[in-house]
Order: sequence, then structure tokens, then C-alpha cells
Amino acid sequence: MYAVLDVETTGLFNKDRVIEIAIAHVDGDGRVTGRWETLVNPKRDLGPQELHGIRSADVRKAPTFDQVAGEILHRLRGRIPVAHNLAFDSRLLAHEYLRLGQELPNLLDLGVCTMQWANYFLPESGRSLRDCCLAAGIANERPHAAMSDVLATAELLALYLNSMGPEALWADRAALVRELRWPTLPTGLAKPVCRGAGANEGTDFLARLVDHIPRVPDPPQADTYLSLLDRALLDRHVSAAESDALVEAAARLGIGRPTALELHGGYLRALAAVALADGEVTEEERQDLHRVAALLSLPTHAVGAALQPGPADGPLTTGHEFHLASGDLVVLTGSFAESKQHWADRLEAAGLKVAPNVTKKTVLVVAADPDSMSGKAAKARQYDIPVIGTESLDLVLARIR
Repeated sequence: MYAVLDVETTGLFNKDRVIEIAIAHVDGDGRVTGRWETLVNPKRDLGPQELHGIRSADVRKAPTFDQVAGEILHRLRGRIPVAHNLAFDSRLLAHEYLRLGQELPNLLDLGVCTMQWANYFLPESGRSLRDCCLAAGIANERPHAAMSDVLATAELLALYLNSMGPEALWADRAALVRELRWPTLPTGLAKPVCRGAGANEGTDFLARLVDHIPRVPDPPQADTYLSLLDRALLDRHVSAAESDALVEAAARLGIGRPTALELHGGYLRALAAVALADGEVTEEERQDLHRVAALLSLPTHAVGAALQPGPADGPLTTGHEFHLASGDLVVLTGSFAESKQHWADRLEAAGLKVAPNVTKKTVLVVAADPDSMSGKAAKARQYDIPVIGTESLDLVLARIR
């Protein structure tokens, strides 16, 4: 009878995009009878991530809206639409369909907005979903996660239904929604992708390399891979985008898993040689080597072996370490929890120059999310410019020469 929905978006305006949608089917008694959710790849920056908590690592392999538009229609068709602030959800959805050249029926006219009806059923409550849930004793464990908000809204709907007589105040809308004309779009074009799907992609790139291919024949191929690896490890974090780039480079260069492990070992030994150069390895240097070893899927004892004096076991990889220099151009991108000016001041205080746009002269991009899909981040990757998150900035700034 009902289709309870919620969307998370890049912002509040018509130009903004849907990045997560959840729909639950609810019967006339308020029982949930089915549920569906997916992240949506907007092919752009994700907006206020501190609010919705969605990371680019999850969204980058999610379907685009056109790939799930038919599935959404299928799950809404013939049901009374319900949302907490239905005006917002229906408006953002309508504009997504307009981008596809399709027009949705006016969901607001025949839908149920639990926020508006709260004035009737929860007169002492505030209007937000949080306030309504608190007033009704409903737990919403993950606010601003679409399915969690949908299930909380479904509980509100059930409370409203149970507060009425045998027939809901809006029961007449059920027949009307069945007569609405909906666009017809194909379903089954893509599988849903939920939050957390990309959580481990950055750390397991070695596992994605092919086991049995011929050993890389000449150093230039190894140098290309190691140069990319060094840029990925600049902030001691391998993002999902960097993981993909390393896997693609290895496949293109004919580097399989055994060869990659050998190259990774050489890279670690080169870092260890730098740490040993002054005759003393600090605890900070040792911890850094352990971080790198973990990112390279090397065993914990590899650090101890690399720090042992004497001839190296295998080739020593040198000449690849990436450093920043005073005066280098850096670009900021994304919606930061702090202001962009805050980060610009940090960078300039360290001797770097902050530029508005990415060019081939840019040395580094600092993003609110290291997997950012903004235009600036995309251009940086096209130019092989490292993209790092603010969490790693102190580590990177400490290496300025």
C-alpha cells in the first residue's frame, strides 16, 4: 500500500544529485513487507560528507541514477509515497528524472509527509525526524543513512496508523495513486551497492593482481609501477582510486603478484636504508616502516629484515620517493568540515602555494575525501598528481624539503 522513501543528496538545491536512496514497502497495518536500497554514483563531489557520512570509496562503483531509475519507478508505482519531508525527497527525485527526459507524477499531492502530519499526531514534537523519533520513542540507529531513516519513518507511519480508526485519513489516495501515469524505464540494469562496499579496496590491491604471468622483463616497467606506488604511499594511505590505478598499471605492465611482492620488498628496503643512513632508527621511523609494510601486504618481520645491516636480500629499489618542496603548487577540493581557508592557511604556513585550479604544474591535491570524484580530483589523476585527504596532511607536510 505504501512506499516509504528517503534520499541522501549532495546538497539542498535542484542542481544537487541523489547519492543514496532507500525504499520500504509497508502494508495498511504499518508492517514493513519489503525493502531496497542503493548508493548512487553522481560522477561529482559528494557534498557535505560530515552530514551524510557517505564516502567516495563506496560510491565510485555504485550504479548511476539512470541505471536504477527503472527500479525506483517499479518500487514506487501504485503505492502511496511516504517520506519525512516529502517535499524535499520528491523534488530531488523529480529533477533526477528530468535529467533523463522523464517526468514523475506529483508525489506531493497524493503522498503522506510524516513531518507535516507530526503537527497532528505529535503536536509537542519538533519537525525533524530526530525530534519526532524521540517524541515517539523510536530508535534511529544511523541518522542520515537512507534505509535507517526509511525504517524510522515507517515506524512513525505505523504509529500514525495505529492512532486512527479502522480507515486512515488518507485511505482514499490508494485508489488515486493506482491511476497515476508513470514513466516506463528498464529494470535490472545494475546491482545495488550499499555503504561499506569499498571500505577495504585500498588495502588489498595486491590480492587483486594476477598470480601467474611472466616476470616483468626490464627495469623501466618496474620503475613506472614503483613511481605510481610511491605517489600512492605519500600520505601512508592507499585510497580505493589509487588501488584501482595500481592494479590497472600492474596489468598493463605485465606485473603479477609475485613480481609486485618482490618490488614491494625492494621499496621497503630502500626506505629502511634512508632510516639507517644516520646510524640511528627512531621509533617514529620504525612505525612508519611498519605502516608501509602493512600497506604493501608484506609480513611484519620484513621490517626487521630490512633494518638488518649487511647485503640486501633481493634488489634495492631507489630513486622513487616523492617529496614536496617549498613553493610547490597545491589545490584544495571538496566540502571540508572546516573551511577551505583553514586548510589553505595550513598549506601556506608550510611554504606551499595554494592555487584555484589543477594544471600540469600542480604538485598535490588535498581533498576532503581522498577518493573524491570532483572535477579537480579527476584532472589530478589524469595528470598523475597525488590526491590525499586532510587526515594525512601533517605526515605529508613533515616531508617538505
